[in-house]
Amino acid sequence: MSRIMFILLAMTISFTLFSNDEFVRVKNGRFFLNGQDFRFIGSNNYYMHYKSSNMIDNVLESAKDMGIKVLRIWGFLDGENYCREKNTYMHPAPGVFGIPENISGVQDGFERLDYTIKRAKELGIKLIVVLVNNWDDFGGMNQYVKWLNGRHHDDFYRDKNIKEEYKRYVSYIVNRVNIYTGIPYKDEPTIMAWELANEPRCETDKSGETLVEWVKEMSAYIKNLDPNHLVAIGDEGFFNNYEGFEPYDGEAGWTYSGWSGVDWKKLLEIETIDFGTFHLYPSHWGVKPENYAQWGAKWIEDHIKIAKKLGKPVVLEEYGIPKSAPVDRVAVYKLWNDVIYDLGGDGAMFWFLAGVGEGRDKDERGYYPDYDGFRIVNDDSEEAALFRNYTRLFSDGESVRENTALFVIPKNEAELKGKVKVRVAIFDYNGSLKSFVVKIGERVFTDDQMKALGYGIYGITFDTTQLLDGEYELFLKASFGGDVAADTVGVKIVNKARYVLLEKVDFSNPDEIKKWWNSGTWQAEFEKPDIEWSNVIGEGSLRVNVKLSGKNDWEEVRVARNFEDLFECEILEYDIYIPDLEDLSGRLRPYAVLNPGWVKIGLDKNIMNYKGGKIVLFNGQRFRKFHVKIEFNRVSGVKELHIGVVGDHLKYEGPIYIDNIRLYKKGR
Repeated sequence: MSRIMFILLAMTISFTLFSNDEFVRVKNGRFFLNGQDFRFIGSNNYYMHYKSSNMIDNVLESAKDMGIKVLRIWGFLDGENYCREKNTYMHPAPGVFGIPENISGVQDGFERLDYTIKRAKELGIKLIVVLVNNWDDFGGMNQYVKWLNGRHHDDFYRDKNIKEEYKRYVSYIVNRVNIYTGIPYKDEPTIMAWELANEPRCETDKSGETLVEWVKEMSAYIKNLDPNHLVAIGDEGFFNNYEGFEPYDGEAGWTYSGWSGVDWKKLLEIETIDFGTFHLYPSHWGVKPENYAQWGAKWIEDHIKIAKKLGKPVVLEEYGIPKSAPVDRVAVYKLWNDVIYDLGGDGAMFWFLAGVGEGRDKDERGYYPDYDGFRIVNDDSEEAALFRNYTRLFSDGESVRENTALFVIPKNEAELKGKVKVRVAIFDYNGSLKSFVVKIGERVFTDDQMKALGYGIYGITFDTTQLLDGEYELFLKASFGGDVAADTVGVKIVNKARYVLLEKVDFSNPDEIKKWWNSGTWQAEFEKPDIEWSNVIGEGSLRVNVKLSGKNDWEEVRVARNFEDLFECEILEYDIYIPDLEDLSGRLRPYAVLNPGWVKIGLDKNIMNYKGGKIVLFNGQRFRKFHVKIEFNRVSGVKELHIGVVGDHLKYEGPIYIDNIRLYKKGR
């Protein structure tokens, strides 16, 4: 056989194997499946490894019906407490995988994972399996740190014993044999990729090098165990001071500055990382609502630019805007998916797809409850219809995108006062836009009066005091050649509203403490007990026992309580007391969160120097008093109030007291 014939034969065999390959592969910077380009709309779900077969089936069947090709799921449940809470065991202790011998009457999380893989295989859905969490939900990195006597979250990336335990877990799951299919996970093409972690950060090393070295080590380890599957990181995509890359309008600059200890470009350059991942949550990251659409569009564009230059696929694998946000999230989701598709991104995966619920985890419609405000179900909602349309576009390009004009902000039924930012999105797919106009009451704004903000977004600032209080319609009309697109939202102007007390909490009754809980920390710690009732301040207060290192500008502890009528609230006030200490300095940055939806209110609206606190006396002891007042727009559906006490280079260990909580609503 001649050398040329040998080469041609080898190429033919290679092409045949590649074209019949059920594994997702990467070639020339793109995904391939069975020899064809593989672009997709996907989603996420975090409960597949501990819920019933009925709930698992419904999520996967919903995905199939919607055209969703890839589902990202959790492949971890770390720590005895977390396993007991879910009645499901996976990794309860170091070196223990599955149900311990002395435990009975519980689920095996790996069996649930086996079942999920089996059903996904039957339905033709690919899975991305995440191996650990950066956050404490389901155990996560801090559980490893506690197990092996680490001192800080970031020891997860540095400590030899912690890294070995992670490797043991990875080896177990990669080599597991599915009890339903008989196929080892490492040989199962239903699994598209392993992800090293969900949203890893290493804030003690702003250069990003610690995380880069950990990713190199762990991705190579997995590739050695399993050469069949793709490996990704699962990170949020944070930048590290790249020349020529800046955030839209300068907002959320920390995502571009290396603050989180992530260097996305260096991570994507690692040879054993097959594709890039990034996330997008402008409402959580400190972006103003009027900029959600444009900020996100630029974030997407910047990631695709870098990925294309490095020759690797890129997936926006988590994104969302809470249902309670003051924007029309359908308009924003439409823009973001357009940008990904038009710039050659490889996949977009919304957070998150749910299905039917059971028991306490079932809402009035029979679905898994919308605990975080991001839930999507396969129903007749505008969001679900949008995703069904884009699954067709990404799969085969058959979906027809029609020229459209939509209000982004305000959204329907919004209450407005003072000066209001109005944003509209013009989707001009064929370059036929002639003109558009916005009408507010009797006021008319033509396109030449609207400011072009990029990505088809236009805006004006409108002073609502020019109109009488009452209900109005905002009307948008755009002319595209011979076609017209229009949108209308109903709003209520309430400049002369009077506020009345909705609810007050003063802790005079010690039983009030039973309604509160510790809702988390960031770069700070709770001491024991974390929260308790105290009579040191007035007739009673909530005592929060904290440890703030003073090394960071954001060290946060949060406490939370349910308020049934919180959705009516528009003003929150409360007092913070800290003992008066001569050598204590720094700042407080208190704020609050409304949930579901994790809507942050009052961010950096009440920054206060510790030394500027008012001196007050209780039982002869001196305290610094800080009064917090937060005004915000009413948020529908919220029930939980989380009060965040944030230290900014405030080195302090001891009690912080919260008292005199007041919630106000509009009076009639």
